[in-house]
Amino acid sequence: MINYIEYDCDLQQEPFVYIFYKKDWKEEFMVIAKHEENGNDCYQLNASGKTIDIQFSATYRNPVVRFHMDKREAVISSIHNCFLDFFGNSVECLWNACGYKTRIPHLQNLKGCIKFRPDVANIETIENFFSSSPAFKWIDVWTHGSTEPANPESKFYQAESIQILQSKANSPDVLSHFQGKQAVLSFGEFEVLDVISFMNRWKSGEAFLKLEYFKFHSYGGEFSQNDILNAIGVKHIDATKNPPTHCLPKVYIDYFSFCSEPNTDPISSHAYIVRETDNCVASVSIQEKLIYFGVWNKTEDEFLKMVG
Repeated sequence: MINYIEYDCDLQQEPFVYIFYKKDWKEEFMVIAKHEENGNDCYQLNASGKTIDIQFSATYRNPVVRFHMDKREAVISSIHNCFLDFFGNSVECLWNACGYKTRIPHLQNLKGCIKFRPDVANIETIENFFSSSPAFKWIDVWTHGSTEPANPESKFYQAESIQILQSKANSPDVLSHFQGKQAVLSFGEFEVLDVISFMNRWKSGEAFLKLEYFKFHSYGGEFSQNDILNAIGVKHIDATKNPPTHCLPKVYIDYFSFCSEPNTDPISSHAYIVRETDNCVASVSIQEKLIYFGVWNKTEDEFLKMVG
């Protein structure tokens, strides 16, 4: 029943450990926190060969694992190893960072997550954060300046899922460098040639080989549907037939938003393109200020057999 385990850090970098179940609910399991001054009411427990301090406190409703700052990562590692001993690699573990100034520990079967609004003055700090972190499950960022990682191979662009609200479509340049599965990109300014280039690079097999779903949302001008479709060489399903609907489980669900649906927006479009290297199909839908791009794990022949 367990979907994943999440270490959810607060501003003090003290993780609350949650178990997320497949029925869309979570349970707080424990807290990993600094030792309190004059705190002497801890019990000692062996965790994966290390002695750790456990406290039952009126402040928290669940057990508290206490650490001294110089032992923080060692204590977290011991707890994490207990999870690995119990679950193996069958349950995914996520580290939900609070800001980008404290690095995410490198632990087996652990991926990072972060939701943040970057400071333009701290580009170097952001670069160091991503370079020192493990791989990312998802990134949610709101930026109005040039804060993108300079390195196209940055782990920022390698996240499985990216959701960005930004003023310009190429800052950060997700359209050029994204290497993950799902992306939702909202922007004010864009060059239609960048959007066309993105789709043509997928079509040629040059880039975006892991891509499953991409949503473009312009809160500025509208997309020119005919110009884009003609430039990428779309094919069309017969207008009298019903196209299949593309819909996938989301990698990242923002539970604090009004749009916390578990699945990607459905794409039902008569327009599609075919990747030249393996004949894989992607559905394309353009609706004024929205573009949906959904990749099927099917060849063109297999895709057309689903047409109603």
